[in-house]
Amino acid sequence: MFATVVVVLPSAYTGGQVVVSHASSSRTIDFSEDSLHATSILAWYTDVRHEVKAVTSGYRLALSYNLIHVAPPNVPRPSLPDTTSSAEMLRHILRKWQGNKYQSESDQRLMAYLLDHEYSTHDLEQGCTSLKGADAQRVALLRPIVEDLGFMMGLASLEHNVSGCAEDNGGGYYNRGRWDHDEDEDETPGMLEVNEKSTKISGLVDLDGVPLLSVGEIHLEDDCLIPKDPFEDEDPDDTDYEGYMGNVRSYFQLSCNPFSCLVFYYDPGSRPVRLL
Repeated sequence: MFATVVVVLPSAYTGGQVVVSHASSSRTIDFSEDSLHATSILAWYTDVRHEVKAVTSGYRLALSYNLIHVAPPNVPRPSLPDTTSSAEMLRHILRKWQGNKYQSESDQRLMAYLLDHEYSTHDLEQGCTSLKGADAQRVALLRPIVEDLGFMMGLASLEHNVSGCAEDNGGGYYNRGRWDHDEDEDETPGMLEVNEKSTKISGLVDLDGVPLLSVGEIHLEDDCLIPKDPFEDEDPDDTDYEGYMGNVRSYFQLSCNPFSCLVFYYDPGSRPVRLL
């Protein structure tokens, strides 16, 4: 057994709150207000402590299921990771950032963390309720810590562009955009040398979906991205190759978009502000 699932059927009752705790986090769940007309589902891993308060009136009808791990022994049993040490480390890092104790050549007080999933603009406008999987779990862990320390956390779309010289020598090229060789060799060359990189975010909203950046974009420097060099092994979504033009080197541009990112912003004042 690795988890419990409880289905609460429509039934009128009061009381009966469920308190779940794990590591340093605790939450009280109360479905009694809508219990007569709603079906509710609760689930927790076995390593989550839980307490069921007494029902003070009426009757609660519930179906309880134990989830059994039937995978081979070498497959780890599903469980909820202990985030206590990670949370404390994050709090320590944010406090150092708050106190300007990190050496950086950048004046930006902004960090962007790439999410696992890609979300549409409409998804991001719904705030953190649109997040799924590990993204939702990260935000649930980070939000109380970030807000407690006076930081602001939001969601945005991120685009990365790289431009430079293409890996060709103009060998059989006789006109812009055309090659004088066999069709099976007609491939866009790679990039030989990077001349310019740019990363920008747009559509920034807070975790409730409220716009923080009404118009325009914010350009990010390389040291404002987490993880470091996140686009190193990414295939471009779009390419723009202008071809060999005599004495002018070939121009090649790669675009990776749209990524979704979690944005941390710190206001040196007493409270977060909107980036309007």
